[in-house]
Amino acid sequence: MVSRKEWDALARDFEREVCDITRETGTDRIDRIMRRLTFSPESSVLADLGCGLGTFIARYGDRFAQSIGVEHAPRIIARAKKALKGRKVRWLTSNIPPAARRIGTVADLTVCMNVITMPQRRVRDAMWSSLARITKRGGHALIVVPSIESDRMVERIAYGTSLAEAKAEAPDGLVDRGGTRQKHFTKDELRTLLGEHGFRLKMIQRVTYPWQKEGLRKPRGAGSRMPYDWLVLAERLGE
Repeated sequence: MVSRKEWDALARDFEREVCDITRETGTDRIDRIMRRLTFSPESSVLADLGCGLGTFIARYGDRFAQSIGVEHAPRIIARAKKALKGRKVRWLTSNIPPAARRIGTVADLTVCMNVITMPQRRVRDAMWSSLARITKRGGHALIVVPSIESDRMVERIAYGTSLAEAKAEAPDGLVDRGGTRQKHFTKDELRTLLGEHGFRLKMIQRVTYPWQKEGLRKPRGAGSRMPYDWLVLAERLGE
């Protein structure tokens, strides 16, 4: 798990060091999802959990009456505040579980992009529960998480690793990323998790990012294939 101090150290080079899906994928993929959803500009609330530099809020926050940006690294959230100065945003420097207790059940759309990656299951469970707690009944969650299927594809193309070998190396979906273990999810695993936390899955699709974010030049045998995360849209059900 990346500590607050380590994450804060990335503030200056955030764009180069961190895969920001909202930025990396351009606008088309997320725009199509956002067009499917309707929000009241007079009353709706957007909550971005792990907002980073506030890219999602900058692009879509005007569709909501209020935006809430949650980020546990003070230097990163300071950059977000500066970039979005004058916008109607409530900023919280906090981890997600305590932020959920402070925010309450307010969000018509809760965004959480490449945040629930901790190797400890209890920590991930607390974050899934907090995401559900923040999202109103009938509201939606837009979630991005690393894909273990993608990691196995990268291993096969770039290094010739067989599927059996890749599964043996990370049977629980924990993948080494620069010396830090990160949880990667299967599609079926996400379906189960969302149901356990009171969501109905509405859409799951691949969202690609450049090979460079894997620390690689595009392999010769990759063709049109690119690494990808899972992009999930889910609706919060009643208790």
